[in-house]
Amino acid sequence: MKSHPKQIHVTLTTTGLSLFLFFFSIHAQEQNESCEQLCADLPSAASDASAQETDSDLLIYKETKRINLFGIHCNGITVVMDGRIYAAGENALIIFDTDGSLRRKVDLEGEATCIASDEGGLIYLGMVEHVEVYNADGEQRDIWVSLGSNAVITSIAVSSDIVYVADAGNRLVMGFSKTGRLETIIGDKNKGAPGFIIPSPYFDVAVGPDNTLWAANTGRRQLENYKPDGTMISSWGKSSVSIEGFCGCCNPSHFALLPDGSFVTSEKGIPRVKLYNPLGHFVGMVSGPDQFEAGTVGLDISVNKQGEILLLDPKKGHIRVFTRK
Repeated sequence: MKSHPKQIHVTLTTTGLSLFLFFFSIHAQEQNESCEQLCADLPSAASDASAQETDSDLLIYKETKRINLFGIHCNGITVVMDGRIYAAGENALIIFDTDGSLRRKVDLEGEATCIASDEGGLIYLGMVEHVEVYNADGEQRDIWVSLGSNAVITSIAVSSDIVYVADAGNRLVMGFSKTGRLETIIGDKNKGAPGFIIPSPYFDVAVGPDNTLWAANTGRRQLENYKPDGTMISSWGKSSVSIEGFCGCCNPSHFALLPDGSFVTSEKGIPRVKLYNPLGHFVGMVSGPDQFEAGTVGLDISVNKQGEILLLDPKKGHIRVFTRK
């Protein structure tokens, strides 16, 4: 669903990052709350040594497998209905069989910033400012119209009939038909929505079991649930370095939903992966900061039908698989 390139370790290609930072620097004043205001009362996550330590009693998952990405820097992962695993990033789409063995590598013209799949096996790639569609074998089927020079696509999520595209550059989620026709826009403050606060290029979306949209409003450190027409249903999350909350200026950086509606979240600053129940109550840890190399970001998440959690670790160059203890 998401993305992070090799040299700068964020969700974008170098070109995409430049576009985002240019747009962000001009329009930062338009945010109804600044990052500084939002973060002023928060402790420094990176300097809090206690926050970097993992309480083993809280770890409710164990790592059971690693899938090698063969030196290709990947930005996002997804699992299709039959269990095959797809990773996309630096000029490549990689297809793995259910056991993690390499099936095929497809060359791309450009870097994919994020990836998602639908129940029919179609693969959707975010390519900074436009979406490309591939079949399950990695053959290109469609290229959608550009979202414009300000667009920075950071995540895609697919419901039964809508493809949601998170655009960090414009701080909106756009809903398209599966043929690429724009159907809805979520987060437009001109239409009465509270708006998304996106202080950095991390802006993830996912579809819940009830087919509604969840979006990470990272500047508010919360997850928000929306109807297709943009009406907010609910939200949860709090700003805190404590294990129950989200720390820093802009987290969770990535998230996914398990089949029962539980949430798996990952953070940057303090790289940690956590499980919350469907109401947003903390359940336990999937992995803690001491299980990652220093400077790890871009921990994209996907889940399979068995409830296993697949975690993209760009720093290590692997997809790491976690199973409930």
